[in-house]
Formats: sequence, C-alpha cells, structure tokens
Amino acid sequence: MKKYLLLIAILIIPQLTWGFDWSFGSADKCRQAREMLPKLAETTDSAARLTLETKIIDLCPDGAAGHFVQGLQQESGGNTDRAIHEYQEALKDDPAFHQASGNLGLVYLQKGMLDEAAIDLTKAVEATKDPRYQQGLAKVFSERKLYTLAAHYYNEALKASPSSPSLYSGLADVYASMGQADKAQDAYSKALDLDQEYTPAQLGLSRLLIENKQPDRALEILKKAALANPQDKAIHRLMADAYTRMGDQKTAEYESVLGGVSVTGRFDELVAKGDEYFQAKEYDKAITQFLAAIKEKPERPVLFQKLGDTYMAADRDDDAASAYREAVRLKGGTAAIHYSLGTIFEKKGLLDEAIVEYRQAIKYDKDFGDARRRLADIYSLRGSFPQAIEQYQELLKSRKDNPLIYFKLARVYVKTRDYQSAIAAYAEAVRLDADNLEAHRELAALYKWKNEMKEAEKQYREVLRLKKDDVEARTALTAIYVKEKDYDELTKLLKENVELAPKDPNAYYKLGIIYEFKKDYENAISNYKSAVELKADHAKALNALGRVYMKTGHIQEAKEALEAAKKADPALEETSVLLNNIRDELSPEPRHKWKKAKIGKKGKKVKLGKKGKKSKHGKATKKSKKKGGGKAKSKRKTSKS
Repeated sequence: MKKYLLLIAILIIPQLTWGFDWSFGSADKCRQAREMLPKLAETTDSAARLTLETKIIDLCPDGAAGHFVQGLQQESGGNTDRAIHEYQEALKDDPAFHQASGNLGLVYLQKGMLDEAAIDLTKAVEATKDPRYQQGLAKVFSERKLYTLAAHYYNEALKASPSSPSLYSGLADVYASMGQADKAQDAYSKALDLDQEYTPAQLGLSRLLIENKQPDRALEILKKAALANPQDKAIHRLMADAYTRMGDQKTAEYESVLGGVSVTGRFDELVAKGDEYFQAKEYDKAITQFLAAIKEKPERPVLFQKLGDTYMAADRDDDAASAYREAVRLKGGTAAIHYSLGTIFEKKGLLDEAIVEYRQAIKYDKDFGDARRRLADIYSLRGSFPQAIEQYQELLKSRKDNPLIYFKLARVYVKTRDYQSAIAAYAEAVRLDADNLEAHRELAALYKWKNEMKEAEKQYREVLRLKKDDVEARTALTAIYVKEKDYDELTKLLKENVELAPKDPNAYYKLGIIYEFKKDYENAISNYKSAVELKADHAKALNALGRVYMKTGHIQEAKEALEAAKKADPALEETSVLLNNIRDELSPEPRHKWKKAKIGKKGKKVKLGKKGKKSKHGKATKKSKKKGGGKAKSKRKTSKS
C-alpha cells in the first residue's frame, strides 16, 4: 500500500503547482455586454454612462451589443448615417434585437424616412411595449395622416407611461388634426396637469384656442409660457397672432420682433425663419433661409456658422466643412467651428486634419475639454503615447474628479510600460469610481504581473464584488491561491464555483483535487462522484476517484474507476500507471529462473544463500562448519566420556 500511496502523491503535486490547467473556460463577453444594456438604459449620469458604454464596446466590439452602443454614441453625436449603419450591423448579428430595431426606426423617423421607420418600429413594438417606440410609430402614422392608427399607438404608449406630458401632447395634436377639438383640448390639459411649463402643450392648446376664437384665453397661457421661456420665438409669434386677432396691432408687431420676424427688413426675417426651421429640424428649409440671408449680407461669418451647423445636422458633412471654412476665412473662427471641423475629419478618417482642428479649438479655448479628449483619444489610437499622456494630464487639471480620464491615462501608461504610473492612475480611477469593473481587473493584472499577489487578490475580490460570476477573476484568484499555497482560501473559492455552477462537472472535480491534497478523502470522493454523475465519461474525475480509492484501501473500487477512466481517455498516462500498480499488487510476484526453489527433506522448501549455498534451514555452509567445528567436537567427546 505504501508503495502506490507514494506514487500517487508524486503524481498529484504537479497538478497543484505547474502541470494543472485551472482555467474555467472562455467568458462569453458578448453575453456579458448584452446583460449590461438594461443598466445603460437606466444610467443618466453622463460620466457613468460613458464608462458603461466603453465597457460594453470593449467586451463585444464586433457583436450586436457593441454595434448597438456605438449606434447610440453616433446618434447622440448627431451622426445619424453612422448610427443607422451601427444599428443595422447589430441586427445582422442578432435579427431579433428589438432595441436595435426600435432605435433604428427612431433614427429613420428623424431623417424623414417614414416607410423604413414604420417597418423597424413595428418589429420593435411587436417584441416590447417600450413607449418610445410606440410614440415613434404614432408619429409615423400622424405624418402619413393615418390619425386613427396614430391615436391607437399614443394610447398604447400612455398605458406604459401614463405620466408623460409629451404623449398627451402628441395625442392632442392628432385629435386636433382629426377635428376633434374637445378631445384635443382635454389631452393638452392633461399634459399641462403633468407639467405646467410643457411648451409643446402650451403652444398646441393656445393655437387651438386662437382657432376657436378664444385669443384671450390663449394669451393667458402664452404669457405664462413667455415668462418661463422668454427666448422662445415660437411663443412670441403665437402671441403676435393672438394680439392680431384681438385687434392690438402695435403689441402684435412688438411680439413679432421678439419672435424673430423683422418688420423693417428682409434679412432679419430670413435669419429668424432659418433659426425656426432649424429648431423644428426642417433642415432643408433652414438651409434655404440661411443661403438667402447670406446673399443679402455675405460678409457675416456667423451666417456661415449657422449654415454649417444646419448642414451637419442634415448629415451633409462636406457642405458643412465648406461653410465652416468660409466662416474661418472671414475671420469668424471660433472654438466651436474648429471642433465641428475636427469631428467631420475624424468621421472621415482624416486624423491628421482632425488633430489640426482640435488643436485650433484648444487655442481658442484652452478649457475645451471635449476637444482635448478627442485629441487624446486619437493620439492613443495612433500610438502617439507621449502626446496622449500630455492631453489627458491637461484634462485632469480641470477635471480632477473624472475617473474615466484616469482610466484612459492608465491604459496609455501600460502601453508605454510605465507600470508604476499606470498603477497610480488605475488606483485613482477606482478610488473615484469603485464600480469600474474593468479598472479593477486591469489593476489586478498589473499587480499580479509585478508579483504583488496580496494587492492583486484585493482587486480581483473587488471584481467579484461587482460581478460574482466573473470567470476571469475567479481563474486568476485560483492561480494566486495555488501559487501562494493558500489552500483554505482556494477551497472557499472552489466551493463558491460549485454553488455558482452546480451543473459544471469540472467545478466539482477541481474542488475534489483540493480536498484530496488536504487528505480529506471523504469530501474528495464525494466531489469526484458528483463530477462523474454530471458527466459519466469525465476521464480525469474517474482517474482521481480511482486514485483516492487506492489511497483508502478500496482496491476493487479503484480498479473499476480506473478502468472506466481508461475507457473514457486511453491516452491518460496516470491511469495506466495506477492500473499497473493494482495488477502488481493483486498478481503473484514472478520468480527469476536462476532462483528456483529447492525441496529439502520432508518436502520443505529451502532458500538459497549466496552462490547457491543453503541457509540456516538447510545444510550448514563451510563458514558455519568452521565456526561451529570446535563446539561439535567437544560435544562428541563429552558423549563418549
């Protein structure tokens, strides 16, 4: 027994140190990214949202979740064409991704592509009752003058979101278009009950009252609206209409001026109309007005800036760039103009030109954080790490509490192999945002690389606090505990793995190995058996079960388990070694042909000594004769006497 116990100990030790694969399989990163999307929808803080978006894209850059988040980013940046592309890529990867369908439909609606919007919004509404998509579909049908369907979807959206003033206001617009003034007035009133200062409802109800020859009631509402939003030109224009209906022409003219409608010249009217169309997202009409205003006064750089902004909003980037360049030529350059030019060049992949424009924006405004951030990101992307570090450090002078900047800076330090600075930056990132999982993970990896295992363990534990089933962190902690020979913590960790994955045979097998190493054979056998129950041909678990049975003296059970392991994996070397030892134990020891047993007197076997001489049980050797000769003679003499 001692012989094969020693052999088993020699075989198991390398598995605990250098010969065993402690990995838990590759993580399904795209699945993890997809699971983060609900949290993204709930996050309103811009810094936290950007951090979460970055995590999702890093986890699944080419999958549905990654493309969806990139679509959100492009949409928020006003690049609707790129947003459409990203949402379409997400749907290629997962055609049933209803959020991508819904968002794609809303972007189509924004661009006036009503047919395409209807198709994708219908897909989204069939899968979810999200009021945003129902409202979008209602707007499509309203634009198509299918008012009954529009009203239906507004009402459906209100079931999910009954406290939304925009839904009541939209429903009221539909009723007004259907000529149902009473229903429209009731819906506008409900919107204002929810938000007394909700401008679209104020304007809609006022317009309805003016049309119903109640301009005095309309003015009561509009005056309150003007107090809350004195710069809103639409309010003043509607007030001018109300005063005109009441016959107060002087006040009507005054309100027209406040509304941007010049009564003294065509130029001001053109600009005001352009601004109005821009706010209403009627970009083609706005462009027409601004171009007409430029013909009147072509020396005004602000007009070219307005024109450029409108072209950008309409996704006409080349035209926007031309307008912005003309504004710069007229010495009307601003930080905003150069920043917009930079974003256009960056979208086109013209990074050198983008860098020039972002630097110009910073020259006009050294605290222009967005320009510095984009500049730093480009430098990092291109491998210009010293310049990237410089820009991130400048950003931190005015944004010391921004964890995302520290996080990005840390990653650049890693690329430059300045690991000490990277650790400091990561530490600050997690101090400011203790829930940044990726920062904890990357900091842990650095500590592990530097062989600072206690610090690495702390960071991996933080990862597990944020995501209990994080496979990568559990794998790393397992390796740390094995290396540090902290088998108590390793046992706890592996027990947690079993709890998290009760259907995973490997989890039981690995826990069994630790119990076996700690000589807790009862628990080792229990876990090996659990592994085999889940996977009958688990060769390593069967082999380990046979090994423990040998240690505990259950030879027949060991033989059965090892034979099953051999059948499951004939190439498993340890199984063959252990089986051979069992056979040697159970079969007679073979005799050498030159040591044949001799039969002594009375049929007894006698053992042979050196050179074939008999031992003390047979005939005495020459040496024994010499030693005992004197005594023998003495005895004979005594007997004779």
